[in-house]
Amino acid sequence: MADASSAHARPVQEQAYYGDTYITDTEAYVVASSGSVGEGDDGGTSPWIAVSPNIFHPQGGGQPSDEGTVDGGPVTPGRNDEGLVILTGDALSGSRLSIGDAVQCSVDADKRRLHAALHTAGHVLGALGEARGWRHSGHSHFPGQARLDFDPEGHEDELATPELREAVRAELQAGMDQALATRGAVTASMDENGHRTVTIEGVNAEPCGGTHVRSLADLTNVRILEVKIKRGAIKVRYEAEHA
Repeated sequence: MADASSAHARPVQEQAYYGDTYITDTEAYVVASSGSVGEGDDGGTSPWIAVSPNIFHPQGGGQPSDEGTVDGGPVTPGRNDEGLVILTGDALSGSRLSIGDAVQCSVDADKRRLHAALHTAGHVLGALGEARGWRHSGHSHFPGQARLDFDPEGHEDELATPELREAVRAELQAGMDQALATRGAVTASMDENGHRTVTIEGVNAEPCGGTHVRSLADLTNVRILEVKIKRGAIKVRYEAEHA
């Protein structure tokens, strides 16, 4: 259990989802709460808790937040100004949970795997775009809305007609299929400053705080749906599933 002996010291919170995407159920301990810092009902804010080890991914980096429960009650993860992943929800209203209490945490495993698949496929697509000389400018890894944006400057001619855009889409699909066929491992590491890097074997390595599959063999039905220029950006829509 993390040391939370002082209500004013920053709690230690292990981000278990950094190390293993596939941990979706665990016992954890409350390391901070709205009540412990003078908030909650009396402060007019929604009650929250922070637990460790934490298996909940909060929305960020283009990836939606996990959905899950604490002791069977639905909660929504977010990140506070101190960098803690905190959990809120109606189930915590009136809760008497205190620092040090044990709770049972669960994450929706199907959505976790889908989010991880979309995020990993997005990294591969980003590398393919950059290999064409495109500069990555934005992304979304949300189900049904997954896309990568690139700066179109200098690349307008290669995407000037529907036929050219379709040719580029097919080229990206072929590159994606080739990358997935390698079944490359996907790993993550933390440096001494707490910066996390996700490495896809044979593809690239880049800073990322999201969840990812174990290897490219875990991806299936990865499809490049469309390439277009809209609102000053090359937008590449895609979809992916977990095998």
